[in-house]
Amino acid sequence: MTTSSEPTDDARLPALLERIRAKSAEVDLYLGATGRRRRLLANLTIVAGTAAAALTAAPALGGESVTDWLTTTFSMSVESWRVLCALASVCSVAATLATQLHKSHAYDENILRAQGVRANLEIIDVSLTSGLVSPKEATTQFLQTIEKASFIDVR
Repeated sequence: MTTSSEPTDDARLPALLERIRAKSAEVDLYLGATGRRRRLLANLTIVAGTAAAALTAAPALGGESVTDWLTTTFSMSVESWRVLCALASVCSVAATLATQLHKSHAYDENILRAQGVRANLEIIDVSLTSGLVSPKEATTQFLQTIEKASFIDVR
């Protein structure tokens, strides 16, 4: 009679659960960081775009009387409309950059994909701990889920 040196499914279960939970924690970290970046860029787009509009609206709506008042009030050596337009340009460029960074990194799409990965990991964990799937089936599902999570990088 020969004995097998390979561990049984029951012996592999704790290691598999540990890997599933570690991957789930990694996905949670990714979602937290990506969500913060996405919100920052969205808020920057809104604030900078609004500031650009407000800075150009003052001389456009108030006319010369407003720009003369600003120049006098702030003792400016240049005409205030030039300063307002320069600041509006900076704000507009910041809003444009934030918008393009948001789009180029596909934050919304990646957040949705990561949430799907997290849900799959939770399903595998619950199915495995409740005995609905064998460790072998759970390993197969876990490997498929890891493939779907290849875009996640928390480094």
